[in-house]
Amino acid sequence: MELRPTIDREWLERAALRDPFNHAYGRWDLDHTPNRVRFVSALDGDQTVGYLLIWLGHPTRTVVHWVGADPRAQGLVDALPSRPLVAIVPEMFQNVVVAARGPARPYTLLLLANEPAEKPRVNSNPPPSAEVRRLERSDLSELVAFAGRQSDPVAAEYPTLDPGEEWIWGAFDHGKILGAVRAAVRLKDVWLVGGVFVDPGVRGRGVGRVLVEAALASAREARARVGLYVREDRLEARRLYEQLGFRPVGRRTWLDLGADFSP
Repeated sequence: MELRPTIDREWLERAALRDPFNHAYGRWDLDHTPNRVRFVSALDGDQTVGYLLIWLGHPTRTVVHWVGADPRAQGLVDALPSRPLVAIVPEMFQNVVVAARGPARPYTLLLLANEPAEKPRVNSNPPPSAEVRRLERSDLSELVAFAGRQSDPVAAEYPTLDPGEEWIWGAFDHGKILGAVRAAVRLKDVWLVGGVFVDPGVRGRGVGRVLVEAALASAREARARVGLYVREDRLEARRLYEQLGFRPVGRRTWLDLGADFSP
């Protein structure tokens, strides 16, 4: 088994035909953020059996996506960065990673998919009074202020993003952002939605729902499939996503290896 500090783009595109969601970050980052990511591939002869996507773009933490559950890819553990870090790994490799990088706080993540043809259930609750729209660059100061009012790490990444380049939707009340969601990946065939966060003071009013609906509407216009990750124990969020037509298609393990960062 050989480890190489790269990835075979042609192999990645072929693999994505079979498993589009698990390879979506790799395909997106190669083209859009190559200076903030690096890859390590595990090869058995000429065959790629797995890879690490090491994300260096988070403001405070290194985040690693381990893609590939082939047992031959176990050697990738040697290429993991040192602590502290977050590693999102196939469940079968959880113990291997903990043995190599020390104790971890584990969380089970579900990968949910929403196909373009699926229709969400009718919402019996009245819609919130908040205005929902895609953010513009002029909204950056309010986005920073919104993140500054929160203590949750999900909101902490928003000040590093450019609303003029990223696809971010905000729910506004009199010019004040109450919640946000972003399309972290916008490939022609697949989108990944993330960063769903609503101010704790307004939760339960349907703000999260209309934010995700806005992202879904844009993806449907693009005729793209939509995926997202959610913690298995976030039952309220899972119910919302189920109502919007999301279905589980995979499981991963989030390992907080001294980073003090939970999903």
